Amino acid sequence: MIKTLALIFSLLSPLAAADRPDLYPFDVTIGGTKAEMKEGNQIFAEVSKPVAPDAVLSLEKEVPMLIINAFPCKEDGSVEEAQPAAIIFAQNVKEVKLDATMDKKKLAPGMYLANVVADSKTSRIVFVVASPDKKDEKVSFSKVLDFFKKKAGGN
Repeated sequence: MIKTLALIFSLLSPLAAADRPDLYPFDVTIGGTKAEMKEGNQIFAEVSKPVAPDAVLSLEKEVPMLIINAFPCKEDGSVEEAQPAAIIFAQNVKEVKLDATMDKKKLAPGMYLANVVADSKTSRIVFVVASPDKKDEKVSFSKVLDFFKKKAGGN
């Protein structure tokens, strides 16, 4: 019985993994809000609520190496060329705070496109760091999505 269940699980596991989008192979949660792929958007996952500059980014499980590159971007999705990416490296972790950057600088309020790398896979997410006076502001990533679709030549 146990061998049968193990065989069934091993056959179904690749199918479940194949259902995940290529650009979001594992879940990422920031500030208690899980990033989600929205219908019609296979480019990035969205964190629907603004987060604090010291919010916790967490994964489903501990990983040996976690690398995060967070690029400040404009509301239309284009990267802020004059601002460097925030880089976070952490070993043997399941979670890390956004203010644990290599340069020890907190993320400024604004929109970020981030690549979260763990277990040789990359999840691409977009999130907003809230300014203190706009913590409950509604977040929309439609302009970012339009920008990336235009760059890719899609509709």
